[in-house]
Amino acid sequence: MIEMKNRLKDIKRYLWDVLLFSGIGCFSYFLLVYYADIPSQYQDRLMTFQAFSAVVVLFNGVGLSVKYINEKLMMYYQFFLKNHRMLSIGLITAAIILFISNYLLLVSTKLLIESPHPFMLKDKGLYVMLTVWFIELIIVGQFMLNRFYVDLVKLYKRAEELEEKTAQARYMALQNQLNPHFLFNSLNTLISEIEYNPMNAIEFTRNLADTYRYILYCQDKHTIPLREELDFLNTYILLQKVRLGDCLNINNTIDEKYWDVPIPPLTLQLLIENVIKHNIISLSKPMEVKLTTEVRDKEVWLSVSNPIKLKQGVASSGKGLMNLSQRYKLLCNRELIIENNKNKFVIKVPLLYE
Repeated sequence: MIEMKNRLKDIKRYLWDVLLFSGIGCFSYFLLVYYADIPSQYQDRLMTFQAFSAVVVLFNGVGLSVKYINEKLMMYYQFFLKNHRMLSIGLITAAIILFISNYLLLVSTKLLIESPHPFMLKDKGLYVMLTVWFIELIIVGQFMLNRFYVDLVKLYKRAEELEEKTAQARYMALQNQLNPHFLFNSLNTLISEIEYNPMNAIEFTRNLADTYRYILYCQDKHTIPLREELDFLNTYILLQKVRLGDCLNINNTIDEKYWDVPIPPLTLQLLIENVIKHNIISLSKPMEVKLTTEVRDKEVWLSVSNPIKLKQGVASSGKGLMNLSQRYKLLCNRELIIENNKNKFVIKVPLLYE
């Protein structure tokens, strides 16, 4: 229901845009034909349905293209919030495009009537074109200002929501590592290692401390370079291997050129923890998790896949994946891709480019 309302709102907004661009185009064409340096004997002949249709197509093509580019930039709210000059750049770009569109419109009209000097502007033609351009700037400028501040309010709201979701993710990560079951297992493992392998006990304690340190390190960050997430994942896996044995392996084939691309903090840890929680992992049934990248629709996605060996009676709250999905939605307006074919479970998350 909400999705349908949003779609209807988008359609309504699109129709208003088409109406605005069509009105500006027809208004400009009318003034340029009757008040620029077009000979009077040709003016009425240029007022045809076909001519106005071509003008409507031209102005809508230009206007909707600029709008599309702006919306693509708006998806990456951090880029937009850090670059308040976007409004000025947008207005200057719109002014240049409108000027070129008006000039091409006037030149095309002169070419149709076979004017001897179609690319030259006489004083009257230049004056009228600049007047039309100035009026268009006022209309489009007011329109862009209104849209800018409406979108800016939405972006700040998204930033607040992202802050809340990030805080929830940190809380869940700490809660998972501080719950009695985890601490009980960790302390038992530590006691056992102290007794039988003191050097391993030191390493285990260091990894346990690094786990908490990283979670606290992420507390003020919305994104983390993939490189740091991979380093932390190695620490987390070493911690789990002491408890589970050498039966959990990560097969990382991510190209190093993506290692500096940002992702939400604790993404990999959450996904691997999900694998450990829901699957049987033992020396007789080892688990290999594959980390890869793939390109879908010209976008790079990080893929985490594992064979399915489900534990019996383990219920899933889904809170972790839901939180991660909401953070991605706020950061880049993208959904997680989840594939489950009964033999293999795959989660794909988009890599972010600020």
